[in-house]
Amino acid sequence: MNRFYITLLLLVAVFCSPLPAQTDTVLLSSSNYYPHYAEDLPQQGAVSEIIRQAFLLQGISIEIDFMPFARAYRESQQANYIGLVAAWYDDKRAEHFYYSQPLYANQIVFFKRKDMVVNYHDYADLVQQKLRMAVVQGYLHLPGLLESGITTVQVATDEQAFQMLARGRVDLVPADKLNGLYLIDEKLPQYAGQLDWMTPALEQRPMYLLLSKKDPRSEALIQRFNTGLQQLRQSGQYQQIIDNLLPRPDSQK
Repeated sequence: MNRFYITLLLLVAVFCSPLPAQTDTVLLSSSNYYPHYAEDLPQQGAVSEIIRQAFLLQGISIEIDFMPFARAYRESQQANYIGLVAAWYDDKRAEHFYYSQPLYANQIVFFKRKDMVVNYHDYADLVQQKLRMAVVQGYLHLPGLLESGITTVQVATDEQAFQMLARGRVDLVPADKLNGLYLIDEKLPQYAGQLDWMTPALEQRPMYLLLSKKDPRSEALIQRFNTGLQQLRQSGQYQQIIDNLLPRPDSQK
């Protein structure tokens, strides 16, 4: 076999061989929002794992830095991080971020102390009873709640809000039901018999992945993530992640 054919065969072998998979890495910011996502949860929580696996299906890996929510939001808006692991929808936020398809919804309720009677039909009732409410800096609030004039105390984390509730420094905490139950059982077990939630739920509020519009990669990446999320649901892996990493409400009561 002459040199020409040897060279030709080598070229065919090179171009026909599969190229090694290329995995890009994106850096996301996040707060701790138990039990949905947090630095010390298995796989960093169900939301983190859903985002991780959906991106991996598109050949993209993620790294997550954890910090208080207000800082995580600010850092992502400025594109110091490409995006925020999860947040609720708001028109003002949508001016700065691309939103993914919904991840799953939070069930928002009021938490209170068990020995406290709250007569509640609307927010005006809370104001008349001169109740105080802890709110986490940077979180979206229920429509009309702050406008009602209720007294609020700002805190940096959900855990701080529930500590203040248990110690009588505030009277109410609006929170995701799973979030409140987890914090009471796992972080504040000394208060487990003292705190409860009110019914009915105030709202079902979906969570989304947010990617900064200041980063030129974000628009294409959010589309790839949505495709990966759809693949994750269709494969059954999405539900497996939920079942394995997200506590059931009745298991925490």
